[in-house]
Amino acid sequence: MYTGFLEERHIEMEDFDNLSISHTARAELEKIKEPHRRRILENFIEHAEAETTGNYEALIESCSAKTQTYAVYGCNEFQKSIQPQDVESMKEFYHMLVASNVYLIHGEVEKLIVGDDSLYVELMLHQLYPGEIIPAAFGFEFGEEGEVYQLTQRVATVFVFDEDGKGCGEHSWTDGETRPEQLRKEDPRKVPEQFWNNPIEGPRKKPF
Repeated sequence: MYTGFLEERHIEMEDFDNLSISHTARAELEKIKEPHRRRILENFIEHAEAETTGNYEALIESCSAKTQTYAVYGCNEFQKSIQPQDVESMKEFYHMLVASNVYLIHGEVEKLIVGDDSLYVELMLHQLYPGEIIPAAFGFEFGEEGEVYQLTQRVATVFVFDEDGKGCGEHSWTDGETRPEQLRKEDPRKVPEQFWNNPIEGPRKKPF
């Protein structure tokens, strides 16, 4: 599928939907008849829903227990260094992603292509970040506890699958390292309520 070229722009919090990616994928699933390709897309939907709702157990269940290999291109060295290369490090990676509260993602899907052992998705990523994560994640000299930022950036990812149709890796590209203007400070009262109740760490202190 191709929805047409998307401009890089932040979205308003009332439009933020952490199930946006799976909604788009479910619509595409209705068009696919081949059983194996359907299983590939079904696994992608399971994975996306688990990740963007912070359901750690379901997220790990959606991944292959045989092998894992992740890669990112175009980003900073820190982001490259934390990519998992086996099953155990994949589990640690996703635990960190959920516990650090960066799992809330709205994705505007521009392209979605389902193959026999891989799936390509290109989207405009809108990801919420706690302010205190910003300096370590991106090297910027802003971001404090209690603040919330929306990262908006084009991302293209190839998901790869094992013979059982379970995800065994993600290889992603961006249009370069994250720039300060791609992070917009949000009103903490307007972000999804789920942001303030982490699935692993529990309630977060609200600044209001």
